Amino acid sequence: MHRLVRLLLALGLLLPATAALADGWTVGVIVSASGPHTEIGRAQAYAAERTAAAFRRDGVFGAPFEVVVRDDAGDPRRAEALAAELVEAGALAIVCCTTPAATARVADALDTRSTPHLALAEADLAGRFWSVSLAPTERTRLTAIAVDASTQGKASLAMMTLDSAFGAAALEAFERALADAGRSLAGEARYPADATVLTPEGLWIATREPGAVVVWGLPRDLPVALDGLRRRGYEGIVYARAAALPAAAWARLVPAAAHAFDAEDAWTGVRVALPPASLAGLLPPDHPHAAAVSAFVGRVLGGDPTVASPAERGTMAQVDDALVWLHAAFEQVAAIGLGADAATRRLAVRDALVGAPLARLAAGAYDAAEDAPQAARWQGLVVGFVAPRAP
Repeated sequence: MHRLVRLLLALGLLLPATAALADGWTVGVIVSASGPHTEIGRAQAYAAERTAAAFRRDGVFGAPFEVVVRDDAGDPRRAEALAAELVEAGALAIVCCTTPAATARVADALDTRSTPHLALAEADLAGRFWSVSLAPTERTRLTAIAVDASTQGKASLAMMTLDSAFGAAALEAFERALADAGRSLAGEARYPADATVLTPEGLWIATREPGAVVVWGLPRDLPVALDGLRRRGYEGIVYARAAALPAAAWARLVPAAAHAFDAEDAWTGVRVALPPASLAGLLPPDHPHAAAVSAFVGRVLGGDPTVASPAERGTMAQVDDALVWLHAAFEQVAAIGLGADAATRRLAVRDALVGAPLARLAAGAYDAAEDAPQAARWQGLVVGFVAPRAP
């Protein structure tokens, strides 16, 4: 059993639902620590507790800084109810949720309660005044990929993706990302979800001679698409969706370097856009996120990045980022001396987040805007590639 899992089982992560919130500066964190999304939710809860403990000693200029973690058990309605309870008890901001459905529901609830909301899961938050999303969108990830291809001197990119609503959305996001990066689309190939052989599609893409190919699939179809592309002789750069990689490929991720084709297996050489924390211990010291990643590893992982997998580190770092960013906003508001009125403080916290410069933290770079909830920027993602298996 992984060391992180043992730690999660050994620790009592969640405070009782009836616990009173302490006076001072309080954040509510709502995750799915039980139910169908337990693995992610428990990692998020663990990170929240560890980050809170690191900040608790000094607080906010000596005033208490408290983080109250609640479990929605995978139920969006329960998440909404918990958010209301936390605000009523005095929380100045809410960090949540594990799932997009709960995130959207809580966003609506907090908009009516004028409370800052830092969203962990990707959801449509358009029009929400009080929500700030820390989750990179597909366009954000694909823009990071397009920019990386540009640094490799590749002007045109092709895409292989599912012939479904998922694929249509991915292609639309990709075309926008290419426009953002000043690149062009060399071609596209769509395939059915139940395909077992994709060599014709791979051949069609290879004959377009793109500078790079993006294979945007799900865990089941991604290896089929990669195999079809490679079997038809394509030896150029291949990018994939990180969430679709198997654990064995995640374990082989290293910072991307110059492209070198190696057909050891379907995964070797595949490049993906990642949170910086996923490459903790491997980033060069002068990397823009190196200091933030090191601080996260010290706070949450006891200084040892290997206690969590690369995927787990990205999940936990996002929660750490939310609390680090809120703590800085709390200090800014406290320095103004607005008094103890919760409503005034909440508005000031939101203004502090929106007015802050680009924040380069462990899971990404964030820049909140007055007119849009999306804060995660492509500049905050790093590109890694799957290295050959160790001999």
